[in-house]
Amino acid sequence: MEEAQLWTMIEDQAEQQPLLTLGEARAAVQLLQRLAEQDGELADVAAELVTRIGRRLPTG
Repeated sequence: MEEAQLWTMIEDQAEQQPLLTLGEARAAVQLLQRLAEQDGELADVAAELVTRIGRRLPTG
């Protein structure tokens, strides 16, 4: 999938649906963080998802 398509999907402001368990969401954020840190082709997309998902996760 191309980066532009990913940004389109991220910007879609459709109603949020509960799709993951809390543990799955935390694991996904960790994986996305690693992708963002690699500074690869999709690092910016991964970093944005880390921010968006991470701020919705409860702390602790």
